Amino acid sequence: MSSNTDNSPKPDSIDEADQAAVTVNEDGSITIAQSGEVAKAPPAQQWTGLDLKPDARFGSMLASKFINCLMYDGKKATAEAVFYSAMDQIADKMKADPLPIFEQALENAKPLVEVRSKRIGGANYQVPVEVNRKRQQTLAIRWILEAVRTRKGRPTGEKLAQELVDCYNKTGTTVQKRENTHRMAEANKAFAHFA
Repeated sequence: MSSNTDNSPKPDSIDEADQAAVTVNEDGSITIAQSGEVAKAPPAQQWTGLDLKPDARFGSMLASKFINCLMYDGKKATAEAVFYSAMDQIADKMKADPLPIFEQALENAKPLVEVRSKRIGGANYQVPVEVNRKRQQTLAIRWILEAVRTRKGRPTGEKLAQELVDCYNKTGTTVQKRENTHRMAEANKAFAHFA
């Protein structure tokens, strides 16, 4: 009969020094005490389709998704031309790389809460609910394109560039729609317990 009389530590035990070595910072990054290195938080996930390929000029999945949403009747080349002309105009106006401006404009247009209609006891209530990240992105893109299509009198590339700059500066139709959505949710927060 062989018995295990080995006094070696078990492989699943954790060293006490390693337990106290990890600290989570306010911004979500992690500091490891032994090395003093700060590991950055993972980048925010951009919600795109499964078979979506990055766009040709910027290599961005988000730009590719935006181009697909801009596209009418399968005319992708036209949608790309409109998007890239808008990005060129943004680069000329802002004297900076247009991709971070585009990403920040989308971020500024994303709603945090919205109201959903819920029927309780024969009455309909507007119940405020948080918006998940995927729907935030979808609504931001939809609202920007809706604002661009309602503007009249100029080429779509110019209208898109102006709307993206307005969103970047937190002004314009899209940001106003976002603020109205937040205001409605705030006004109906008494019904939040129905969610």
